[in-house]
Amino acid sequence: MKFLPVLFLSLLTACSVNSPPRETRAVAATPANDVLIFREGDEWKARFRFAADAPVWAFERSALLQVGETPWRPESWEVLTPGVSLVRIGDFDVFVAAKGHVPREVTIRFQPLAKDLIADYDPAIILSDGTLAIYGGHYNLFPAESREAVEALREPREYPAHISLTAGGAPLLFEGRRVTRADDIGDNYVYIGDVALSPDDPVATILDPGLPGWISARLRDFTPSVFRGFEAEMGPHKSNRPMVIASWAGADFAGSSTGGSVTPGLITMRLEGKQLMKETPDALNRMRWFIAHEAAHFWLGQTIGYATPDEAWITEGGADFLAMQVALRADPAYDGKAFMADARGDCVAALAKGSLADARRRNDQRAYYACGSLFAQAVDKAGQPRGKGFPDFVRGLIESDADGKVTGAEWLKAARAFGVSADRITRIETLIAGNLDAAPAIDALLGD
Repeated sequence: MKFLPVLFLSLLTACSVNSPPRETRAVAATPANDVLIFREGDEWKARFRFAADAPVWAFERSALLQVGETPWRPESWEVLTPGVSLVRIGDFDVFVAAKGHVPREVTIRFQPLAKDLIADYDPAIILSDGTLAIYGGHYNLFPAESREAVEALREPREYPAHISLTAGGAPLLFEGRRVTRADDIGDNYVYIGDVALSPDDPVATILDPGLPGWISARLRDFTPSVFRGFEAEMGPHKSNRPMVIASWAGADFAGSSTGGSVTPGLITMRLEGKQLMKETPDALNRMRWFIAHEAAHFWLGQTIGYATPDEAWITEGGADFLAMQVALRADPAYDGKAFMADARGDCVAALAKGSLADARRRNDQRAYYACGSLFAQAVDKAGQPRGKGFPDFVRGLIESDADGKVTGAEWLKAARAFGVSADRITRIETLIAGNLDAAPAIDALLGD
């Protein structure tokens, strides 16, 4: 779940329904590529050992830089293996050989790059003191039979890979644990550096020393409290100890902005802007909301998720509603009614254009957040007479689901069992279908 930078608001958060991290790659019978990311002296390198012969190896993740919309790897990588080139073909960065197949072993040298990509994770996160985290998902490749075959592709293929990272014995933090070699890092970041960890802390928080002091102080206290609160409400999540990395991009920008993402086990934040040099209630509330939304995904998104991307309203809207509740508890002056009013307006506008399921095809990811948070509010209202709320509903989903995936139909069935009336379930179904004046249906759904 990936955030793109915006004026101190989560834009759509990989939550922009960017594709969820891919879990297991490939069929067991397919041999896996072996990739080692390592530091040699002051240089970073990566060694690719391919499991098969192919004239082209294409990178599964080939997003462009947000600024300039150009490939990022040529700015960061240098191929050291003779006869191999890194080029762009169609929608993919690829390794190609001058003749025949790409050698079974290819080595690159790279400079970690901390720049925003379009709807994908930054290759690296670099803090003011030089410590950094590297994202492993950018090292997955799949074979292709020709350049022409890659040119015709519009979606990547999955191929098994075993990706490891080491930094010459330096301490690493991976999945909340101290190690000197991180194995099977997959679609995750590895932090290179030492971190003080308290045994009873539910989250490992890594704060850029360049952050304004008030941000560091607030994050240091607020982040673990959010995780403790969610665990009390929704039970344990399935990750190991989560990590939070907050980096500072400086105060050159006149306003205030944040970007970030959530991967299994990690929340990243990238903060910048002159307006963040001093604490304001607005900035504090928005930062709290950001952390709470991303933390909610450890339960509603990772422990249990949607069955298809078209049902992203289950996780994104639910996380929005949970974050709103956290922000309201942290500051009673927080305007939760205005937050939900914005969601109502955005949902009405989105559904006038078509169905909720088709929102991502219209590039209207905001619909999943807006409409989904209204559905979560309807569930919360249904539980209130019994002293229950939306977190109790999520806990029930987690406890009752076997495969960790919830379909829209399963969510609706659980909502009815939780106390949402048959009439209101029908209204939610009508809203999901879209192509309507949604305002009356929403008002009826949330009315007394």
